[in-house]
Amino acid sequence: MMTAEDENEPTREHASTVSLSDENDGRLTVSISDAVSELETVKFTIQTKTALPSFSQHQMSVIRCHEEFIWLHDMLSENPEYAGYIIPPAPPKPDFEEARDKLTRVTAAENTMTEEEYKKLRKELESDYLALFKKTVAMHEIYLLRIAAHNKLREDSNFRVFLEYAKDLKVRSKNKKEIIGGFFKSMTKNVDEALLSGQKDKDEFFIERRTFLEDYHLRIKETTKKSESLSASTNGLSFDYMQVAGCLALLSTRDPSLQRFMAQSAITFESLQKLQKRTSTDEDLKLTDLFKYYQRETQAAKSLLYRRGRALADKEIAEGKLEQAQKKFKDIPTAEAYVEDCKIRFESISDMAKTELDTFKNRRLETYRKHLVDMSELQIRHSQSIISELTKGLELLKDF
Repeated sequence: MMTAEDENEPTREHASTVSLSDENDGRLTVSISDAVSELETVKFTIQTKTALPSFSQHQMSVIRCHEEFIWLHDMLSENPEYAGYIIPPAPPKPDFEEARDKLTRVTAAENTMTEEEYKKLRKELESDYLALFKKTVAMHEIYLLRIAAHNKLREDSNFRVFLEYAKDLKVRSKNKKEIIGGFFKSMTKNVDEALLSGQKDKDEFFIERRTFLEDYHLRIKETTKKSESLSASTNGLSFDYMQVAGCLALLSTRDPSLQRFMAQSAITFESLQKLQKRTSTDEDLKLTDLFKYYQRETQAAKSLLYRRGRALADKEIAEGKLEQAQKKFKDIPTAEAYVEDCKIRFESISDMAKTELDTFKNRRLETYRKHLVDMSELQIRHSQSIISELTKGLELLKDF
């Protein structure tokens, strides 16, 4: 079992460093104050403070699992009233299987290592597990922050139930039939989207945004892969430092003449390993996680454009049916009413979408600017710390 408060490092502090939400007016604040990782799930404690009249209480606390976050996302995505909004992407499913397997393997190999080697390796893996756990908590909190900051979505009745209802929502995981149904639904959407790709749109705003999003989505997917590779390399260097420290510590026990020299060298490399690990964690947090989030957010923006394109196609189909009705002098009032309904829906989605896409652009630019500045400052501080540690280590080694 793992909790968000392990090692006295609150999740709230961690989440604030990766916040991707819009500015909130303070009328609804949501945070994940605690979380517990169990074998099959993670349970999040959600604290809410609000001055919105639609809520029955001003302060609330509930416990939710990942499946309930997905339920909320499905409710928002399937609501036709929100067709003109960018629905915040659902948080990724918690996956600690690989981290648990590594811990299990290390525990099983305890007898093949020295006590010191075992403690160091186990502590390293536990640290990785804790970092992954806290990122999972942060992504779930960011999802709630995005909804709470949206003037329309935060008034959703399902969101109120999610935050207010003290008992279990009784949400279950999807069965095989529902998973297969979702797959075919996704395939149908992809085919429909491909058919709509040749659609003639007269609005230059949406033509430009569609072109940008298509190109941007491909580029950010590639950037995410490269960022993951960078984080892996930085983390690999941290592991190398740990291996070198272990070898030096072992050598200090084998050669009495070099004992103090090797022991001090091992201490220096252990310090470098910790600093390098922090560098890797920050790169993962400030770059890789950011790119991963906007890869999902960009897909959500593309889904908005798809819904608008579908509404435009429906309007054009309705206009075609009206022409046929007028030629046949049959069911003209019904056809006219249908055209009007499709026109109103299309115009409504278009108006909302323009505001949403502009907000998305501003939020994205502001977030990237903040994270790149933060990342640069962190790299400078880490480099200074590494130089300081090397200088101190070299000075100490001169005495031997």
